[in-house]
Amino acid sequence: MTYLPFSADWLTGGVRGLPRLSAWAWAWPRRSWRLSSVRQGSVRPGSVRMVSAALLLVMGLGSMAQAARLDDELLARDRTHQMPDLRPYPAGNKRKVAFFELMIPLVVAENQRIAEQRDWLLAMRKRAGDGGRDYSEREQERLNGLCDQANLPCDVTREDIGVSWTRLLLRIDTLPLDMVLVQAIEESGWGTSGHAREGNNLFGMRCFSRGCGIGPPGREYRRFESLEAGIAAYFDNLNSQRSYAELRELRGRLRNAGQPVRAEDLIPTLSAYSTRGNAYFTTLYDLLRWNRGLMRTVRERLAANGALS
Repeated sequence: MTYLPFSADWLTGGVRGLPRLSAWAWAWPRRSWRLSSVRQGSVRPGSVRMVSAALLLVMGLGSMAQAARLDDELLARDRTHQMPDLRPYPAGNKRKVAFFELMIPLVVAENQRIAEQRDWLLAMRKRAGDGGRDYSEREQERLNGLCDQANLPCDVTREDIGVSWTRLLLRIDTLPLDMVLVQAIEESGWGTSGHAREGNNLFGMRCFSRGCGIGPPGREYRRFESLEAGIAAYFDNLNSQRSYAELRELRGRLRNAGQPVRAEDLIPTLSAYSTRGNAYFTTLYDLLRWNRGLMRTVRERLAANGALS
């Protein structure tokens, strides 16, 4: 989800529904620096004028940036989210709707971010195939950032990316929304588990050094600064770790064949995610069957209200 501010009013919350500017970040690498939140009324007029002038300059160079496709995320989302306590909602449809209304926009936004990265890579691969390499320093920097995200040892130069485009594109790709949601449901108890509420960790991701997260030493759950960070880590896990190579290869074959990538197809490749084996797959299939209609209804309503743009 990208916001392009066109005036100083936007920066100070002058647009209804945007009370503060928060969590600005350059898009690549995602682990790079981020500015702190700026609350309404705390920005000095001189600073607003300076930032606005800088933004106008950037927009004036838009054609150059667009041609080079240097950045598919000039600005980060306007804010990040912490996991609310959903336990006050009674178990059943009310809690389910609250969970889906929270999670669907965040997962859709992460898929959009990755889809934009993938489109940029596909354009770069086509340019390389047409003999148009000679990558700029910004392009090299971004390619190295995406290789880091994909956990691949690239060595990008002006003439070569140091790894096959196929390997890189297998790891920069989206995941089915409904598969992400049913795993979040199962791994967090509809967002009510301690590691979800206290650590923004809805996917049961663990860490193994003492004091690294939440829970007993040696078997702790990872803690994330925001829901967005937890979701991004889950995507990174499936997209880059050796344990999920089968998932990536199947997804790549389906893409190459022009077929849809469905949750039903990828769930059997998640054997490394749980020690429960087929029982885990059965649980995910059941959650998918029982909740897919409500997922669709909530998503359609969010889209109609502009919450997924």
